Amino acid sequence: MDLAAVDAGQRRAGTERNRGMGLRIGIDGSCWLNRRGYGRYTRSLLTALAQRRDGDQYFLFVDRETTTVSDLPACFEKVIVPTSQPPAQAASALGRRTARDLWRSAWTVAHYPLDVFFFPSVYTFFPLLRPVRTIVAIHDVIAEHHPQLVFARRRLAWFWKIKLALAVRQARLILTVSEHARDGIVTHFCLPHERVRIILEAPDPIFRPLAAPRDPAELLPACALPDGSRYLLYVGGLSPHKNLPVLIEAYQQTISNREFSDLHLLLVGDYTNDVFLSAYESLRATVVRCGLKDRVHFTGFVPDDILVDLYNRAELLVLPSVEEGFGLPAFEAAACGTPVVTSEVGPVSALLGAAVWTFPPHDVKTLTERLSILLRDPVRRQAMRAEGLRQTATLTWERAAAQLHALFQELGRR
Repeated sequence: MDLAAVDAGQRRAGTERNRGMGLRIGIDGSCWLNRRGYGRYTRSLLTALAQRRDGDQYFLFVDRETTTVSDLPACFEKVIVPTSQPPAQAASALGRRTARDLWRSAWTVAHYPLDVFFFPSVYTFFPLLRPVRTIVAIHDVIAEHHPQLVFARRRLAWFWKIKLALAVRQARLILTVSEHARDGIVTHFCLPHERVRIILEAPDPIFRPLAAPRDPAELLPACALPDGSRYLLYVGGLSPHKNLPVLIEAYQQTISNREFSDLHLLLVGDYTNDVFLSAYESLRATVVRCGLKDRVHFTGFVPDDILVDLYNRAELLVLPSVEEGFGLPAFEAAACGTPVVTSEVGPVSALLGAAVWTFPPHDVKTLTERLSILLRDPVRRQAMRAEGLRQTATLTWERAAAQLHALFQELGRR
C-alpha cells in the first residue's frame, strides 16, 4: 500500500478543510463496473452528481481495475484501494471478500478527514474505522424475504446478514429507491421512518421513443430471429428471484392460441459473467423441454444502444419478479413508450399508474390472460404508452443527484 500517497491525500484534504471550502465527501466506487442494477445506479447517480459543481470535494474510493475505465467523473479525486480482487466480484454469489481486503478499504478511507461517506450500495459495504457520518443505500430486502432464491449456500446468507447488520448500525441515514423498499427496510430492521430516505431512480436519457427502431433480427444475429418478428421482452438478471419460469409457462400458453403463434420471447440478461446467483442452466433446460428452443431467445448482455431498439420494437415488457425494490427495466421500457406487465410485489404500479398491468407473481393463469388481452387491444396499449411517457418524464438522475446532495448537506452541516 502506498503510505506516502495516502498521507499526502490526508494532508491535502486537511489543508482544504482549514480554508473553509465545501464538504469533503467520500464515496465507495466499488460497484462502478457491475453490469446489473447496482452498477447502473452507481454510474448514473455519481455522473449526475459530478455535473452539479456544488463546491464540495469528492473522493472516490475504487480498486485498480475500476480506475482503468474512461467514464469515471474527472472532477472526483480517485483514491486507489489496493484490494487483491475487485470488491464487486469478491462480494458475488460465490465469492468472498477477505478480511485483509476489508481492512485495506477501511484503513485507506480512515486516512482522509471526511465529513460524509456514501455507499451507493450495501452490496460492497465495509465497516469504517473512524467516526464519519455515513449514508448507506439499501435497494431492497429481497435477500431477507427470499434468501433461498438469492444465495447458493446458507453460509453466504449468514455473511450477508452480518454485513447488513453492520451497515445499518454504522449508517446515520439509510437511502433506498422506493416507498415499497422503505417499508420493507423499516419493518425488517425495526427502524424509524425518518432514518430511511427515498430517492427514486430514473431511466437513462438514451431510453426514448425512436422513429425507426432497428429490427432485432439485425441487431441480434446469434438469436436467429425471423425478420420483423413480434416478441415479448424481459430485461434483467436471470436470477431465481426474477421468477422467469412463470413467464416461460405463460408464454407457452399464450402462443398455443393460433392468434399469437408468431410471437417470440426475448430474455435479455447476462448469463456468462453475472456475479449473482444465476438460474440460466435450469431456464435453458426448461425451454428445451417445452419445445421452445426456437421461440425463446437468451440474448446475453445487451448494451444500451441496442437495448433501446429492443424496447421500442417490443409488444410488451414483462417483469415477473417475486419482488422488486424499484424495477428499473419497467421505467426504461415506459420511457420508450412500451407497455409493461409486472408482478404486483413492488413499486412499479404505484409509480407508473395506468402504464402498467400487474399480476400475482406466481399466478400463471392471470399473467396469460393479461398478455392475451393486451396483445389483442392496440388502443389500450396506446393509452398505456402515453401514460408511461408522461410518468417517466418526471424521473431524472439530475433530480436524484440534487436530492442526494441535500442529504450530504443535512449530515455534513450538523
